[in-house]
Amino acid sequence: MPIRHLRHLWSIIAYSWRAIGPRRIATRLLAYSTDADARAADSGFDARFGTDTTTGLTPVEAALPAARRRGATMYLPSMDADLDAMLTALAWPDALLRAATFVDVGSGKGRALFLAAMRPFRATRGVELSPVLHAIAERNLAIMRRHRALAAPIELELGDATALAVPPGPLVLYLYHPFREPIAAKVIDRVVAAVAARPRPAAILYGHPTLQRPLDDDVFCRGGMFRRCHAGARVTRSFRIGWSIWTNQAWLVDVPGAPAALAVGA
Repeated sequence: MPIRHLRHLWSIIAYSWRAIGPRRIATRLLAYSTDADARAADSGFDARFGTDTTTGLTPVEAALPAARRRGATMYLPSMDADLDAMLTALAWPDALLRAATFVDVGSGKGRALFLAAMRPFRATRGVELSPVLHAIAERNLAIMRRHRALAAPIELELGDATALAVPPGPLVLYLYHPFREPIAAKVIDRVVAAVAARPRPAAILYGHPTLQRPLDDDVFCRGGMFRRCHAGARVTRSFRIGWSIWTNQAWLVDVPGAPAALAVGA
């Protein structure tokens, strides 16, 4: 086995030991190792476009700042079907999508962002702290543009999600378990403050990988703005790979002076 593969394997083992814990690894590893659908990361996206979005990278391999590695999670790509299921369940009409910005927080190599940009969003934006992942995403974006496969504009930002500049207008925030509760809470606080200052429809789409513990619901309920409106899962032989959708629809109804169309649209 090449040295680089051995290093990658060791990095994954070390990360899994810290992030998932020896007890969960011991009890679920056999089921995971024999469940190909649960381990699936290659949706055929890379074969279709010639991009590089499939191979996972640990926080160390992604060259995240040392102070942020403990709160970060491993890069794993979103599966096309999972994002499709979330956007279908959200069920925003085309008119609202055309006014909305899709923001992928912890956008990694860009697969979810590219999938979103194939839809009629006003704009799509990815924010990624890892310079390694950001550079790969930029190369992938150049490939996608050559294919002319994107319907919406894309912006890739190398930056810190805790300093997220929340765009104006309707918002769809996407998180594929990019970090743990302390960082996620700071991101949600920024979104709540921005939407409270300028009321508009907003939704959070949250998905999480198979073995890692999902974020606590309390993270998404901060500030009392968002409520869970949908939940689902991709079911494999041994696992439920879950996702949830949180919107501010009920909150908008109670906002004095908020345009009625916004409350209905959310």
